[in-house]
Amino acid sequence: FREIICAGKADPQDIAFYFTHWLTDLAGAEPYPQEGAEKFVLKFPMKVLISFLRSFEFVGHLSDQTETEVFERYLEWRWNSHDPSLGPAPTDAGSIAMMRLVVMAQGSSSIWLEAFRNLSDSHHGVLASELACTGAVDQRYLRDSGAPEGGPAFLLYYAPALLHKNTAEAQGALEVLAEILKQARSMWPADDTAGGEVVTVMLDVLKELTVRAMQQLAPGEVWALQRLTSKSAQIKKLSMLKGVDSFEWSNLRVLSFGNQSGQQALFPEQERDLVFGTADAMLSSLSELHYPEDREVNRCGWSCWPAPAGTLRGR
Repeated sequence: FREIICAGKADPQDIAFYFTHWLTDLAGAEPYPQEGAEKFVLKFPMKVLISFLRSFEFVGHLSDQTETEVFERYLEWRWNSHDPSLGPAPTDAGSIAMMRLVVMAQGSSSIWLEAFRNLSDSHHGVLASELACTGAVDQRYLRDSGAPEGGPAFLLYYAPALLHKNTAEAQGALEVLAEILKQARSMWPADDTAGGEVVTVMLDVLKELTVRAMQQLAPGEVWALQRLTSKSAQIKKLSMLKGVDSFEWSNLRVLSFGNQSGQQALFPEQERDLVFGTADAMLSSLSELHYPEDREVNRCGWSCWPAPAGTLRGR
């Protein structure tokens, strides 16, 4: 979009006018004009609508600033105009993640910031790094010393809805996002030549669930990140008790949302590493398993036989 702006030498007011179409797009999502108007009057929080309209003045600077500069100025404005005050805008490593979480959560900012600070080092590091990835070539956030170079960056579609649903379980929700980003990065390793690429991860199956509901899995069920294309992925619930042979393991990463009833209950830790490691390692390991002829089949259809400790006995 910015390339088109620069090529056409658009003025800031032209860009602001273009973005008024966002308003009509939101209203037009309803099938009838009256319902579209009602959406703004009755369903759209005034605070969110005002922030939305105020963003136009920042977007207008795309004609003379980079995308990252515009977004960083917008994040700073949202932080400094927050009511109640959040104090001075952060400037150290993880600052962009904190500022983005405030915008995404759309309320209860102090709860989310406290949850972010209380994360384990591993979860904190993942969010701090991945949320500071710009997805724009040769662009970095100035205020965040931990901002990485290269890409691709990840767009977690419906992440704001997931956070809004889980204010009561804020730390758990952030751990869910960190786990998704961690597994996405294992599927799309960081590459200095991919600084301008963005991968969209759809979270639509999670957006209406609490963290506790995500953890309530039936025996054999797991959440997984499934790659759809070279630039898109989705979250999907899988059953390890059926259809396993049809899974394309190279395009799957099993997710751990802190539950003990799903994949961790189905596979002890060392066996989980064997089965849910890289696809090549998994296939190589499974190819070495030998099934004795006198094995029995349990009522679930899975093979059970006497086997040494540490093997996939009873699964």
